Parts: sequence; structure tokens; C-alpha cells
Amino acid sequence: MKKILSFLAVLCFFGFVLLAEQSYSVKAVSGKVSYRQKDGSWAPVMVGMDLSSSTKVATGLNSTMIVRGAEKTIVILPLETGNVSDVVIRCSDSVLKKADSIY
Repeated sequence: MKKILSFLAVLCFFGFVLLAEQSYSVKAVSGKVSYRQKDGSWAPVMVGMDLSSSTKVATGLNSTMIVRGAEKTIVILPLETGNVSDVVIRCSDSVLKKADSIY
């Protein structure tokens, strides 16, 4: 019985860790980059801000943003809109596809 309770406790702990929202720190901004505030309005992203993975962001024409997550630093490309986590995935995939085409 103790083994089962221990196993369930460990399983619950890892479940909460996996569901926790990741935070991204803004390292650089170039051009017009904005995020949606809680009241629905858009505001400029500033260097040093922490954005949750569910925060909606948008980069303008010729605009980029560099964010640092728990595992890596990502360049958010121009004309990207969506939740930070989705934009990070799209931009990561784009970089990997370009690297694959070079090699």
C-alpha cells in the first residue's frame, strides 16, 4: 500500500510540473513587437519583461524579438502572431527547416 501511495504522489508531482506554464524572458526587441494585456488592449513588449506561454504576442513587419525560455533562446521572426509557446514552436521549426536545407 505504501508503494502505491508513493507512486501516486510522484505521479501527481510530475503531472503538476508538466502542466505548469513556462515563462519566457524578453532579451531583445527590434521594431514593433506587442503583447495583449489582460484588458484586451495591446502594449509594446519591453526588454526584461517576463511573458507566460499563454500571452498573445505579435511582431510587425521587419520586427523581431529574442526570448529565453527554460531550455533555449529563440528569435521570434517578423509577422508572427499567437501565444508565446505557439510562436516559439513555429520559429524553432522554421530555423530547423532552414538548417536542414543548408546541409
